[in-house]
Amino acid sequence: MLHFRFLRFAGLLLGLAVLLGSAVPGPVVQTRDFSSYFAAHGLRGSLLVLNGATGQYTAYDEARCRQGFLPASTFKIPNTLIGLETGAVRDTAEVFRWDGKKRSFPQWNQDMSLAQALRVSCVPCYQQIARRVGAKRYQQWLPKLRFGRMQVTPATVDSFWLVGSSRITQFEQIDFLQRLQQGKLPISKRNQDLTKTLLELSRGPGWVLRGKTGWAMREGQDNGWFVGWVEQTGQVYFFALNVEPADGQPATSSFGPGRRALTEDILRQEFGLLAGPGK
Repeated sequence: MLHFRFLRFAGLLLGLAVLLGSAVPGPVVQTRDFSSYFAAHGLRGSLLVLNGATGQYTAYDEARCRQGFLPASTFKIPNTLIGLETGAVRDTAEVFRWDGKKRSFPQWNQDMSLAQALRVSCVPCYQQIARRVGAKRYQQWLPKLRFGRMQVTPATVDSFWLVGSSRITQFEQIDFLQRLQQGKLPISKRNQDLTKTLLELSRGPGWVLRGKTGWAMREGQDNGWFVGWVEQTGQVYFFALNVEPADGQPATSSFGPGRRALTEDILRQEFGLLAGPGK
């Protein structure tokens, strides 16, 4: 009888522990209306910002921030890390030879280093890296990095981040970026530091902006990213923007620069970041 009561009591404790564990609160998310900023840039979409010190998220369209999209060229961040860590790329100075094919972006039509390739988002250069890494090593490394849900096979090894069923949410982008910024990825400190250096876009009095854009097609619609973080006076704010043209039409020439301009406007006006001229 005593043994039975003990087992029953132990069962109640286990059940209580499960209930308490399942009740662990999720991240604190404050919703904001940034629609006027999006409209001013002719864009629609969602923005997620994380205050690294407090752990509070600020979301414009939280539900959309939880939807998965193709990572497009934001995948160049983990691709750089994997390329360096596996030795598929020797270092950031390694030169990728132009194959002589004229492409729609003139800046891609030349030899360039890894640092230059990331800066101009050279797809052919990173496709070379992908073929060197190979599907098998991606399948080993991507789960370790926890960069969304990438679907890679030998047949799609140089395109799985641009087309297909690979997906990542804005919450997942920020989780990945925060671990990179803090040096907590399962990658050598050297290669994390090199990648962070390559991601620097501009700096001003007391602040540094690091990030990466991306551009893919989603169901026939242009879809764009801008992800990264701002380091300012000892604080770090992470951001992930995902947008489409507001009118649903093909993207115009303003779509590319509009992603970064929109994000910077909100970070500056609503969060007090990026004060003063950058260079």
